[in-house]
Amino acid sequence: MQLLKAAQTIVLAEQVVSYTLKLVDIPQIWQQNDLAHPDYLLNAVPKRLNEFYVGRILAQAILQQHFSCLDSITSMSERLPIWPKGFKGSISHCKNKVVVAVSVQADYLGIDIEHIVDESFAKDSAALILTQSEQALWQTGQIQGLNFREYLTLIFSLKESLYKAVYPVAQSYIDFLEAFVEQIDMENQSVQLSFCLKVREKYGLLESYQGYWKIEDGVVLSWVFQSSEPPL
Repeated sequence: MQLLKAAQTIVLAEQVVSYTLKLVDIPQIWQQNDLAHPDYLLNAVPKRLNEFYVGRILAQAILQQHFSCLDSITSMSERLPIWPKGFKGSISHCKNKVVVAVSVQADYLGIDIEHIVDESFAKDSAALILTQSEQALWQTGQIQGLNFREYLTLIFSLKESLYKAVYPVAQSYIDFLEAFVEQIDMENQSVQLSFCLKVREKYGLLESYQGYWKIEDGVVLSWVFQSSEPPL
C-alpha cells in the first residue's frame, strides 16, 4: 500500500484504474522486502529487478485497494503477469517510470510507455515499425504537431499496447508490420488500429481496436482499451 501512496493516478477510461510511479523515487524494493527472484530473473541486473518488482507490487496494491483482491499475479516460472479471473491488466516501464492499468470491465487492455527515440533509431527502424500506409500518413503531411521521432515512437508504442491487449487471446508474437493504423485523430489523440486479415482470422481477433495516447516531457504513454460493458 505504501507504493500506491507514492504513485500518481492517471485517467485512461472510466472503467480502468491506472497509476504511474517514478522509479527514481523508489529504492531497491526487492532488497527491502527480501523478495524471492523468479527463475527467469536469476541473472537480472539491479535496474531490471527494480522495474519488475515495482510494477508487480504496484499492480498488487491496485488489486487490493480498488478491488479487494489478494491474488498473486507473479509466477516463479511464467514471465507474464497472471491476472485473476475476471481481470484485465497491463504493466509497462521505461527508464525511470512504471505504469500499471487494471480493469474488471475491459475485454482488451494494454498499456505502454516509451521515451522518444533518437534520430539514429528512427532512421534505422522506421521500415521495421511503419507500414507503407503509416509512412504515407507522415509523408503526406497528415500528422500535425509531431516530429518524425515522436511519430515513430507513437506508432511503436501504440502497437506495443495493442499486442499486450490481444496477447491473452493470440498467445503468440505478432510482427509490427502485421498491425496498422486505420484512422488517426491527432486533435483527440485517438486511433483505430487493425491487424491484417491473415492475423485476424488466425487468432480470432476483432476487426479494429481503439487506442489513445498522451505525449509529455519526452515520454509517450499509449493504451488500447476495448469494453462491451458501460461504465459502472
